[in-house]
Amino acid sequence: MPLRVVVFGQVPASVPELLAHLTPTLDASVLGYHTDSTSARAALSPVPDIALVSAELADMSGFAFVQSLAASERPTAIVFASAREEDAVHAFELQATDFVPVPVVAVRLRDAMARARQQVLQVALLRTADELQRLIGEANASGSRELGTLFTRAAGSGQASGQASGQASGQLSGHGHAGVLDQEDGGDARRRKRATGQSTGTLIASTPWRAARTTEPSVGRFARDEAEEPVLDLAQDDGGRASSGSGEARPLRVLVREGRRIRFVPLSDVDWFEADGNYILVHAAGEKYRTRGTITAIESALDPRQFVRIHRRIVVNMDRVREMSPLPGGDGLLMLGDGSTLRLSRTYRSRVR
Repeated sequence: MPLRVVVFGQVPASVPELLAHLTPTLDASVLGYHTDSTSARAALSPVPDIALVSAELADMSGFAFVQSLAASERPTAIVFASAREEDAVHAFELQATDFVPVPVVAVRLRDAMARARQQVLQVALLRTADELQRLIGEANASGSRELGTLFTRAAGSGQASGQASGQASGQLSGHGHAGVLDQEDGGDARRRKRATGQSTGTLIASTPWRAARTTEPSVGRFARDEAEEPVLDLAQDDGGRASSGSGEARPLRVLVREGRRIRFVPLSDVDWFEADGNYILVHAAGEKYRTRGTITAIESALDPRQFVRIHRRIVVNMDRVREMSPLPGGDGLLMLGDGSTLRLSRTYRSRVR
């Protein structure tokens, strides 16, 4: 089932043609264009997966319209478009997935819609993991070793309104698409355990789940509510901090993409991050994971008191550092608890305490 896209507001004349070329490659379908708030609100039943929203509707601003929506009415991913650069701040205050400047450039719109698609799929992925964990718990409670019956019953218990979840099951298991999660704020250890399955377990969206849509708000690159935790996504330049509102909440896990699989690695297990070209090597609990990302994203998203940059290519978890030895020229050598050694550049030496 293609992802459902709607367009709200007075968008440039080039947008319909651009979307017509983009949607087949994104496995998406544009359901309609709605220029005023009345028709736009009517288009929210059922709630679409992605909304492209202009800064201006015929009778109100696009920002005011989105702000007026209840959590259950918000599309999973929202992309704003405006000719005013300052509107980007307003967009991310509303926890948008992305912002496209007007005049709209094809490449920029493509990237924004791809990011929105990734968010929809990964929101569904996280819900799949949560449902899978629930089913496993139910099977354990009943003493049954066969989960097939439970999966079938769970898949049939929901309504067809959860099309984004169904899309994730097909797309992620078949094509390995990955992107921005439904990274929600919280800290409840039991919720985290259900979402991850185990501390560094692999989640594969290949099982059925309930298709009922939840009423949680879907919020940009750090989608959050009070029941969930934020997750560090190194694919974003800021690690997802742009849409985190107050910015007070820090992620507790890092998302690592490995082909068709996605791992959620607890930051408490991470020893250090190391830049490797356009990739980041995540060294954690004796394992090494390679994922796209930048050191800049890590610095912007993590607590600088715990994760400290010690080199232009390295950010270390200070909880792992056991010794620091000086080297000639002002550099230093850090020894970690597992015996690993990292070079401390004199440029960043003042940060290590």
